[in-house]
Amino acid sequence: MKLIVKTLYGAESLLSKELEQLGATNISEQRRAVTCEVPDYRTLYKINLWSRFALRVLMPVVEAVVANDKELYDAVRNYEWHRFITPDKTIMVDHMSFSSIFPDSQFIAMRAKDAIVDQIREKCGARPYVDIDNPDIMLNIHATDNRIAVSLDASGYALNRRGYRLGQTQYATNEVLAAILVELSGWQPDITLVDPMCGTGTICIEAALKARNIAPNIYRKDGYSFMQWDLFDHNVWNELISEAKDLQTDTRLRIFGSDIDGEALDIAKHSTLEIGLNNGVRIQRKGIREIERATEDGMIITVPPYVQEEGRRDLDDLYKEVTYFMSRKLPDYDAWIYSTNLKALRAIEYKSEKKYQLYNGSQEGNFNMYPF
Repeated sequence: MKLIVKTLYGAESLLSKELEQLGATNISEQRRAVTCEVPDYRTLYKINLWSRFALRVLMPVVEAVVANDKELYDAVRNYEWHRFITPDKTIMVDHMSFSSIFPDSQFIAMRAKDAIVDQIREKCGARPYVDIDNPDIMLNIHATDNRIAVSLDASGYALNRRGYRLGQTQYATNEVLAAILVELSGWQPDITLVDPMCGTGTICIEAALKARNIAPNIYRKDGYSFMQWDLFDHNVWNELISEAKDLQTDTRLRIFGSDIDGEALDIAKHSTLEIGLNNGVRIQRKGIREIERATEDGMIITVPPYVQEEGRRDLDDLYKEVTYFMSRKLPDYDAWIYSTNLKALRAIEYKSEKKYQLYNGSQEGNFNMYPF
């Protein structure tokens, strides 16, 4: 069974290693994705539950070379969609086209949808309907030149929607991005971790989930699209959840998050309390000038503001001040800073010792380490 697993640009190698550990084979890195093969649906379920670096898991079921919309329709209709989708489910077809034959990706999505519902109606006597806001089953069609690929989206909603964050702010750090930052930094559970601009606490929480071997998507409330497939095996899924709970540990942690945004901190505190991490993750309201050293050495991982807001101080000056106070308040700590504001990063007067290029969606960003 072939899979296409989506991730952020710059995290492909991390995802490859993770997929191998989760049981995938024939792994190949692409741009923003990794292709692989898995032996069964159990492994597909497991990747959705356990992957820290995946944004979405797609299962290609139709791959064809087509010259026009009729050939596209026929290729899609020839698949046995009724094995996965029953008429009582709602569907939505996501779309992307890099094809001169099909320049309108919305059109190819419509033709693919027509083919899918027509095949199901022929086999079942009724058809599923489209729901673009809250579909039961999500699909994806991708066109490149004269090639199309139609996939069942096993994840549904993106996997960064872990389910533990009890609220949202405009600039909250993406959960998958936070997990990638923790991994790239080399942080280990026996190292004190400080995020002095923690916002909703995403970096702190993702570090704690890793340290205590908690499946990152075990708290997910939205479910997964594969749960709506007609051949979904509830028993296998329940076994995976039971196994994941047995693998959790109670590793002692020294993780400290702080910020001056009261709304964001409330979300961080409630989230850690809700999932039982408050005994290892300490969240406090304090500014960068008030941070204190908890141990002789440790690590800083943080994402400073990267958008210049009207009436707020210049970001270049902010980044300079942040690193100035961190270097004096937390000497002997390695400081990892991620930002998509490359101009502000260049304003930092310390020389970075390590650097990773990592996109946040479509925005280019750098993850730099400054040894204080």
